[in-house]
Amino acid sequence: MMTSRLRTRYSGFTLVELLVVIAIIGILIGMLLPAVQSVREAARRTACLNNLRQHGLSLHNYESALGEFPPQRLGPTFPVPGAITNQFGASSERQSWTVSLLPYIEQVGIGGMYNFNETWFDSSSSQNYELIQNPLSIYVCPSVGLIGRTDQYHVIGAAAGDYGTISEVDDDTYSDVIGVAVPPVAAREGLLTKFKGNQIRDCFDGLSNTLFVAECAGQPEAWIAGRKMNMQDFMNYQDSKVANFNGALVLNDGTGWADPNCSFKINGARADGLDKPGPKMINAINASEVYAFHVGGASFNLGDGSTRFIRESVDTLTFMQLSTRAGGELITGEF
Repeated sequence: MMTSRLRTRYSGFTLVELLVVIAIIGILIGMLLPAVQSVREAARRTACLNNLRQHGLSLHNYESALGEFPPQRLGPTFPVPGAITNQFGASSERQSWTVSLLPYIEQVGIGGMYNFNETWFDSSSSQNYELIQNPLSIYVCPSVGLIGRTDQYHVIGAAAGDYGTISEVDDDTYSDVIGVAVPPVAAREGLLTKFKGNQIRDCFDGLSNTLFVAECAGQPEAWIAGRKMNMQDFMNYQDSKVANFNGALVLNDGTGWADPNCSFKINGARADGLDKPGPKMINAINASEVYAFHVGGASFNLGDGSTRFIRESVDTLTFMQLSTRAGGELITGEF
């Protein structure tokens, strides 16, 4: 009889025991979730680096075929037609280096139909406007996590892109941030520059010491220091690269992967992203500056085809030196 009672007593959980087990399971899940999220982000960062690696390969394939890298911007200089609503006057009639690469990144179909003699958003005499609405995964960082982003403010419907090239370091960054004499334009330019194609021999600083493609992610929304810009931030914002569009804080520069304004010259910014120029080169603001959704830094492709994750704590001068192709600097800082 006693044995039967003991068996009955210990045949199940008491309420307290059940709550303890649930609490333990909850703690274990709480411990595992950050690890799972970290693994997922590591995979996304790897995918981003692979996108950049493909950019580097395609740029070198372009150079092998044509003897020079593509201009950062190129194309006609005729007036912008009124076929597409352009809210802020930011849509250039020129072409982007990203469109030049289409045949070299396995997008021969789009590249073959694209008309370089018309504006990149033309819909009246070419298929360009229809083509640039196609989202291309190679131009999108997986860590942004915003599926199907399109430009709703400049060229309506243009599929977003998260990568750009640095055309030059702005002169104010030399004079106002690090306090040195402003070098000539040729010493401040990047590997891809406006309206001219550079050859490998033009990279005096060495391909392995020169940034090729950088992240400028999250467009069209304005992001600062790891979060979306809010209205209070906008009230304190000191630059002109962000606009209030009926309550939406969006960038004035290009959003689409085909937009020639997707590339930029760097100024650096304050750590809070609300004023430029400044000493922070990475992840201060995504308005014409390097910005990524990775923790602690951003991904880059260098001129030699290699990819690097550079921490946002990188020294200001070191980053400026990496951004130019012919500055003649001796890079001594870590990156």
